[in-house]
This record gives sequence, structure tokens and C-alpha cells, in this order.
Amino acid sequence: MSEHGALDPTESTHRVVTRQPAGANDWDETGRITVENRVVEALVPYGTAVHLCVDSGVAPLGDLTERLARVGEGGRVLSGARPEYRARLPEDADVLLSALAVEPGDTDAWVARLDALHEFAVVTPESWLYRSVPHHAHIRELNATARDGALAAVADELAPVAGSAVVPVDGLASWRSGDFRYELAWDALRRRKTGDSQWTAFDLSGLRRVEPRPERAELVARWRPVDSWPRRLVARVVRPASVDPPTRIEFPDAAAMAEAVAGLRKLNDELGYGFAVAEP
Repeated sequence: MSEHGALDPTESTHRVVTRQPAGANDWDETGRITVENRVVEALVPYGTAVHLCVDSGVAPLGDLTERLARVGEGGRVLSGARPEYRARLPEDADVLLSALAVEPGDTDAWVARLDALHEFAVVTPESWLYRSVPHHAHIRELNATARDGALAAVADELAPVAGSAVVPVDGLASWRSGDFRYELAWDALRRRKTGDSQWTAFDLSGLRRVEPRPERAELVARWRPVDSWPRRLVARVVRPASVDPPTRIEFPDAAAMAEAVAGLRKLNDELGYGFAVAEP
């Protein structure tokens, strides 16, 4: 992406993910808004500007549009036809971070932060560092190739925050075993049979314990049962293959198994799933 070119989402290498604890609000220390604002603050030394598509006249974001320069057609980097504004870094960092923050209990500001701020990106003249679509929590993407040290800065910033982490967009591990291909994503173990076009996802929040068996290159997995018959019935109708997750997960070799175990440990430690990982 040049200074006057459109941002290319396919350049994303990592994403910021949050498992917000039950009862936590978005503006709490472990909430999605506060976590994202910490990411932006960590990237201020690495970016030269933040581009925002935001509705004018919506407080407090409307004040932001009055204080920032509007981007002309030749300087846009975001998609869509909405007005785009530029905050220069580090000059406008305080103005920007103040507008992105939401005071506890301020539901009007919370709605504006999620809905009136349609998209924003931290950029450099040559590329982009971070892209977010606030009302789509899964679009919080990083481009680790843009600036040396930026990814590590974000990871360090989130290290003390329970339930948030930086993960690769392509998952933490992938392998093939027999007729199946597996992928370990940040929130699920995914499996697809050869010839099938769709993945079956097994939510990691249902995982109770995994036991590595290197001599057989397999994991023994124990899962929590679906907690009620109505939910199990719905699951059988909507996602029948996901009702009975695999209890023995095979790998082509011990090295592939070790990579998956390392990924599970990282997710468990940083996102607080609470399953046990036995020592091999």
C-alpha cells in the first residue's frame, strides 16, 4: 500500500483476539474496546497516521472529525464511500486516543464507538500496521511485515491482559491425518474430510483435557458434554458433526503433534480456556 493506495486486507498476518470474561463490559480493562485502544497506543511509535471512516455529528466522534483533516479521493486507504479522516502520528495521538476511549457506563459513547466508527487503520507511507472494523470483532488485523518490532510491541502490550492475545491469521497449527485435514484456530479445532468443502469446528471452550502421546503421534482429548438437551438438539440439526468431537486426534509425526500442543498451551495460557494439558 502506497501513501495514496488502498489498503490490502490480504496482507494481514495476525489478528488481535479477545475472550471477554463473563460480566465484563467492553470498556473494562479486559473489554474489547480497552484492549483495542491499547493496541493502537502501542502502534503510535510505529505508524505515521491513522485513517478513519467515521460519521460526523455523532458525539464524541463528531468532535474528532472537526479536529482532523478530511482525506481527499487521492489519499484514501479505506474501502467504502463514507468520509475518511486522517490523524497524524504522533501529533494527533492524544486527540485520537481520547476519542476512541469510552468512559465506564457511557452507553451512548459505546454505541458510537462500535457503530459510528466504521473502520480505521494505523498506516505508514508504504503499508499498514493495524486494521479494524469495530462492529465486526473478528476484523482486528495486524500486518507484521510492515514495521520491525510492531508485532512484538502489541504482544508485549497485551501480555498482562487476561483473555487477549495476538495469533496468526492462518491458525497456530495445521496437519493432515488419513482422510482428514485439521487446523488449530484460536477458538476452535477445525476438521475437514477429503472431498468436503466445509469445515466442522469444535469449540475450544468445550475442551477439558488433552494428553499427548508422542510414541503414537496422537492426542487423547476429553470434551465437556453439551450442557442441555435443547442445545444438543439444536447442534444436531444445525451442526450435526460438531456434537461428537474427536477423542483421539492423530498426527503424521511427533513434530506435528508437538506444534499443535505448543499452540494449545499458548491459547490456554493467554486466553484462559481452562483445559488441562498433560505432560508427554
